Amino acid sequence: MKMSWKNLMAWLISPVAIGVYITLITLKLTVGYYDLAIGSGDSRQHGQGLTSVLFIAHQKSVDYRLQIRGPRPVSNQLALLAVDERAVGAIGRWPWPRATLAKAIDNAFAYGAKVLAFDMVFSEPSLNPAELVRQQITKEGRLTAELNSTLASVTEKMDDDKALAAVYQKYADKIVAGSFFSDIITAPAPEEETCLDIVFKRTPEAKQWDKEEVLVAVTDPYQPYVPGAILEAIKGLIEVKEAEVRGQLGTPKNKNDQIRFEAHTRDVLREYCHDMLDKTLREHIDAEAWKTAVLPGENPEQFKFTSYEAWLNDFKAKSLANSIENVDGWVLNTPEVAQGTKHTAYFNTEQDGDGTIRSKAIVVRTGNTYFPAISLKSYLVAGGLNAAPKLDFNPASGLKEVVDVEITNNETGDTIGHMPTDRQGKMLINYAGPEKMFPYLSFADLLSDSPDAIIEQRTYVPERKGWEVRQKKVKKAEFLKDKIFVVGATAIGIFDLRVTPFQENFPGAETHLNAIDNMLQKNFFRTFPDEQIYMVLVLATIGLILSVALSYLGAVWGLALAATFLSGTAWIDQHYFFNKGMVVTIIWPMVLILALYVSLTFYRYLTEERGKKELRQTFQKYVSPAIVEEILSDPKNIELGGKKVKLTVFFSDVRGFTTISEKLDPRALSDLLNSYLTPMTSLVFSNRGTLDKYMGDAIMAFFGAPIPYNDHAKYACRCALQSLEKLKELQREYEAKGLPSIDIGIGLNTGEVSVGNMGSETVRSYTVMGDAVNLASRLEGINKTYGTRIILSEMTYVEVKDSFVCREVDWVKVKGKLLPVKIYELIAELKAGEQPAPKLAETLKWFNEGYGHYHDKNWQAGLDAFSKVLDISPQDEVTKLYIERCQEYVTEPPADDWDGVFTMKTK
Repeated sequence: MKMSWKNLMAWLISPVAIGVYITLITLKLTVGYYDLAIGSGDSRQHGQGLTSVLFIAHQKSVDYRLQIRGPRPVSNQLALLAVDERAVGAIGRWPWPRATLAKAIDNAFAYGAKVLAFDMVFSEPSLNPAELVRQQITKEGRLTAELNSTLASVTEKMDDDKALAAVYQKYADKIVAGSFFSDIITAPAPEEETCLDIVFKRTPEAKQWDKEEVLVAVTDPYQPYVPGAILEAIKGLIEVKEAEVRGQLGTPKNKNDQIRFEAHTRDVLREYCHDMLDKTLREHIDAEAWKTAVLPGENPEQFKFTSYEAWLNDFKAKSLANSIENVDGWVLNTPEVAQGTKHTAYFNTEQDGDGTIRSKAIVVRTGNTYFPAISLKSYLVAGGLNAAPKLDFNPASGLKEVVDVEITNNETGDTIGHMPTDRQGKMLINYAGPEKMFPYLSFADLLSDSPDAIIEQRTYVPERKGWEVRQKKVKKAEFLKDKIFVVGATAIGIFDLRVTPFQENFPGAETHLNAIDNMLQKNFFRTFPDEQIYMVLVLATIGLILSVALSYLGAVWGLALAATFLSGTAWIDQHYFFNKGMVVTIIWPMVLILALYVSLTFYRYLTEERGKKELRQTFQKYVSPAIVEEILSDPKNIELGGKKVKLTVFFSDVRGFTTISEKLDPRALSDLLNSYLTPMTSLVFSNRGTLDKYMGDAIMAFFGAPIPYNDHAKYACRCALQSLEKLKELQREYEAKGLPSIDIGIGLNTGEVSVGNMGSETVRSYTVMGDAVNLASRLEGINKTYGTRIILSEMTYVEVKDSFVCREVDWVKVKGKLLPVKIYELIAELKAGEQPAPKLAETLKWFNEGYGHYHDKNWQAGLDAFSKVLDISPQDEVTKLYIERCQEYVTEPPADDWDGVFTMKTK
């Protein structure tokens, strides 16, 4: 008996038993994963911790499998109508006059285009020069009746919006207008949605949507009964509340006020909807009315509830949360442009947690109103089809979920197919390949008189055994005939760049083309039916086989067996599932195989002392020795989270690196980047800084942690100036080697941040987070605007003003910040008792004088002072910028409420 107990205990801690434990744990995680998963949606829907990490790994595995598969043929019915570099060169700077766009649209349909879908929106009225002249003359009191009549006629002729509206109306059956939403409403309760639906239907955007031809009809058998009188009561309360809010806000003075007031009103009404049925409406329901006359306007025979409470309890019991994404903040074409539109769709893109676009939500909703994506709408309009997503109740999630998307013929009503989506109505995109898998037609060719055009498309070149972008001359009449076009921008500066499984800088408009192509060719990605059941069986089999085999094999043979299982799993999936459009979550067998091999191999060798030694060695490979010692000296240092510390954040980025990378092969580019990053990183370390991370060609660092010291701002500034000096050496070296010259911009900001070892339980890094970090990043980018190399915030300037030469260059309001920030250019460091060089001192004197005149609105005086700066320093880009601003304000002064603050529109 005693020996049996020992044998049992020995088996319980044997390699085979450990393999069984790992297999059981994996099976449990797998079941939890499938219970949480909503399908192919983003990782926010997949729980937290390990489950979320494994779902991200699954997404990455799909990317990798697409790359292995490589490009595939696309439908010849699709193309991109591009606002590209050639079009901008031929037509002019974007945005173009809308009359020009109207002519291009007219030409496209004249050549036989089937559908034009716009990945853009015309949400603002275009500027009419004649109307601006009339307003100016009126303001000056010089407008006569005759002149007014003449200008009115000219204004009518120059109305670009009317021209665009006319062509939209002319081809209303073939144009899909673009729109987008700005807000996602997180999981509102069904009783709250009833109120929100009424709020939305009162908006101008809802009234515009209501004019559309409906080609998407969602079947929802779970809508509980809401008496019309209750809806009217809610409408009345909303009207009163809206009037109250608008009364408090007053009359907007300008368009910015109008936008701000509308957003505030919408937010207040959303909040007002929270307790509408449970609290607010109760106070306005007459209990006697329920007993005698029911509610005004209700049929007593149909209305069976004896009290408001009875109806509300029934409503709550039957209400179900809807899995389709609830959105708001719609932006559509102006009413004048949209007046004749029949088809509108949204072009928002669905990014996963890592920023990659892998799926398209083919339908979203605001309350109980449903809206189609541009890809779905284009497909339906082109084919004369309808889409009917069907909702059904899922007891496991407690939600109404999309169970089917039926496609029917618009004329006959016959079902022609089904579209696979996940439970939220999101379709996993089966990408055709990198950019330009679809032909690109430039607006320049569409507007030219030539019958020919040049298209660009990636095609398979047999002699090279690969796909290459080639140009091809085509006849417009032949090429455009019966084509579905997505209209989008690809020109540098207005390029809508996205990340996809094939490419990091991918045209956003082409993601829509890929989705339409899936619909046309029916080459959808689908999930494997009953995958959870089969996956459990596969994992149990793999786990048992490997647990026994790896327990008896050595490290080398065990590695060979694990590698065989891994490669075999990948090969079977690629050839029998993925290449046939079936997406299986192969990350689970991969994880199990790796977990078993690693665990069982190291089980025999790991000791506590070895573990500690390996921990030290591992950390020293990735972080500085100072951080390693801090981690090992106090176990709390490796806990998640951080602490609030005031320090200085440093961002440095190479200017025009994308252009440089196009000129070099991968090996030369890697060598160039390494030769730049190595000395720059050394400067960070020599100035007591901590390297946070590399972001491609960018460097992020911070000064003042992990070892605190007070003058971190000075060290950061010194590092920035030394970086510029080192850059000069590198530029000479690159010139001698015939390499492209590089330039950099640096942003510095001092403030309180969270610093520490942050991340998840499985992946973490020593880093900083907070508004001060974001501001430093924005300041690095703003160097491009001013022609400077080092910009620091006023918070950093206060810390270093006695030791460094700086000049104030502007007041800016960066994206994501409400209050303006003074920014300074860092010029030089001063030794104790030293003064700036005479030429520099003279330059700063006249610049500061001109800068003062600028903020006092003394434009001419500012011009005089800034001109003296250029006499001393002709290449001073900041001064040139202010001369341009002053010259502009001399001829066209800013509004009376101008405060001198420049607002950054981008990051």
